[in-house]
Amino acid sequence: MVKVQRSLLKTLERLALSKRGGGQGQRRRRGRRPRRGQRTTMSAGRMDRRTLGHVEAAHAAILQRPFVASVPEGCVYDGEQGTINRCLLDNTIAIGAGSTAGIIVFHPNSGAGHSVGVTDGSTAYAALTGTVTTSTAATPGWQLLSNTASKVRSLAASIRFSLPSLSMTTVVGEFCVGVCSLDTIYSSTNVNSLFLISQARANITRDLHEVRWYPGSFDSKYCNAPGGGFTPTSVGSDLNDTNVVFVGFRGLPNLSTIAFNVCNIVEWTPRAISGLSVSSKTSAGSNHQHTVATLHESSPGWHHTAKQTAERLLEDVVGHGERLAQKGLRLASGKIFEGAMSAFGL
Repeated sequence: MVKVQRSLLKTLERLALSKRGGGQGQRRRRGRRPRRGQRTTMSAGRMDRRTLGHVEAAHAAILQRPFVASVPEGCVYDGEQGTINRCLLDNTIAIGAGSTAGIIVFHPNSGAGHSVGVTDGSTAYAALTGTVTTSTAATPGWQLLSNTASKVRSLAASIRFSLPSLSMTTVVGEFCVGVCSLDTIYSSTNVNSLFLISQARANITRDLHEVRWYPGSFDSKYCNAPGGGFTPTSVGSDLNDTNVVFVGFRGLPNLSTIAFNVCNIVEWTPRAISGLSVSSKTSAGSNHQHTVATLHESSPGWHHTAKQTAERLLEDVVGHGERLAQKGLRLASGKIFEGAMSAFGL
């Protein structure tokens, strides 16, 4: 009798798997196998045969992993070759009593940034045209760049953020992330408007999240080194073709703390009074727009972790549902077995 019950259970499990498609084998990937040594990028369902040059590949590496990738030795943009450094900044936003929302905005090309907490998603904040500025609290590498550099430009940048003040029972709220032009971010008036122009959103978790910047067409140009309270336009940056990276929060618990780290890989040239020699090297550069386009096409959503957060939550829900279904299948098979045995008078 026990052997019969086990056999019946296995049969029912195989039938359930075949209905879900679990019994089907994986399809063989179509297309020609790439030659040895050929660099290729994958896109959903097909092989992208465009290749990146050496300089473009180095740029793609730091765009994808600004915090940990090796800083390139040479310039990735055209023009005068400067010194390249990875600059870092740690900061927090204290969401005050009665407040549930906040923003983080960073403009890598000039080093200007802004972070603030507000009452809720619909509360208007001060115009970003005057608040996104350079300062010790907003600019990574402030001491180096404000005292030594003559001009700067960014190769790659990223914002990592978390909410360490949340307990296991107060993980509520949502966040949005995105990259857009400077004039677009200037037009936003509250957190809800940031959610409208964001490229991804997800529920708040206790994990460390990240959103990575990618350059616009003008970001390959140098701008003046940051001074106290400078805005992007006051140091010679552009409005329409230079990009910012941003994070928006809403629905947070009262008195939350947002911790964030900003990384900016900066190329800079020295001031005359610094005592440092100016490089005589120039670079033909690379097509950074082609690099960014290749990253977007080969891996949509590569520049943020909101997609992975949503997928992980979905996997948890699906996994829990499958476990419940499996448990229900075993209970149902037991009842079928008992009914079959009683039908035969056993």
